[in-house]
Amino acid sequence: MKQHFYHYGLTIKKYREQHGWTQAKLAQNWCRSDGGRGVNTRYVQDIEYGIKHIDDPDVLRDLSTLLDIPLWEFGLSEYNPFDPSQLPGRGKSMYDETLNVTEALIKQTLSLRRIAPLPEVQKNAQSLNSLFTYFQTDLLPPARLEARFLSLSIQHQQITGLMYFENNDYVRALQTFEAMYSTAKQLRDPIFIVHALQKMGVELKRAGRLHEAVNALEEARDTSFQANSKHVQAFANAYVAHVYAATGDRLRFERAINTAQNLASSLQDTYGDGTDFVFQKVSGILILRSRGYLRINEPVKVLQMHDEAKNQVASDTNLWLDSRLCLYRARAYLMLREVEAAVLAGREYLQNVIDWQSPHRTMRAYELLEEIEEAGYKGEKDVKEFRGDLLAAMQHQRF
Repeated sequence: MKQHFYHYGLTIKKYREQHGWTQAKLAQNWCRSDGGRGVNTRYVQDIEYGIKHIDDPDVLRDLSTLLDIPLWEFGLSEYNPFDPSQLPGRGKSMYDETLNVTEALIKQTLSLRRIAPLPEVQKNAQSLNSLFTYFQTDLLPPARLEARFLSLSIQHQQITGLMYFENNDYVRALQTFEAMYSTAKQLRDPIFIVHALQKMGVELKRAGRLHEAVNALEEARDTSFQANSKHVQAFANAYVAHVYAATGDRLRFERAINTAQNLASSLQDTYGDGTDFVFQKVSGILILRSRGYLRINEPVKVLQMHDEAKNQVASDTNLWLDSRLCLYRARAYLMLREVEAAVLAGREYLQNVIDWQSPHRTMRAYELLEEIEEAGYKGEKDVKEFRGDLLAAMQHQRF
């Protein structure tokens, strides 16, 4: 077996001699493990001859400073987890660069969600989870309270909640958005508070907790005025309109959705600049208007505005919203008892969402199918074909 005769004493001797130090001088300046200075010369001799060995990395780091020994010669890195302040710039540069990379990954993940299948988005989300697990474990508490870190934490919580949402885990999605709201309040930033309340309100509505949903989204609307941003005000009004429609409040729905659309239109081409993390644009408001008309039992209006909404989706390159237009059109036809058109639009919706591999989006097709069958059309040929396509898609996604 090959034997290795290297020991740290050889390196220490080489650099001691390069500095012109005697063993006695090094012994006088030697840093002991107990924090003191000075050892006897015989100890230095034993180290250099390999009779004794150094196990304390702090002693090795001190020797590297005394004798200008590169840390790599001791198998150590420039980063000392027990004293990160020793890094150039007291570690500030590395910290800032890490946050820059984190911010870029957040933006990439949110953009990816608009164009890529869910599994691809989840890969990014998992990388973010690993980063924030590290931050929570190893980052010093003062750094975790800095405004920039808190803002990135809020955006990470949003992505985590959205991944739960896409996988039909609405309970944990709501819990995550509630945590997002708590962090936003800690930061005291009205824009982040609005977005956290918006996410909470939507999930509360989904859970059937309509009174709480209305309260959350009205608070979001009221808080948006503190943000001094028409972008955020339009966003908040669009979603409070969404929940008003869910409660059947026709008057307040129309008033809020008109306010949202007027605010967005007044901003012309600048609306949708990414302020709200998900690139809300005019097409997003039109989608909420279309869905609201379904809620207040106005299917004809859904169909009347379909072309306008579709053109706006294309103009905004918000193509991930195309499928929603198909779904709302299908529901509108079903409400009008135009079953053949409803099934056709439903199958178009299904074809649009298959490649996204999102259980949430596929489940919306299943709910539509159940409504069609419960309306008495279970035996129709095109309904049976719709069911066959849907079951195949669900099996592929392992429901």
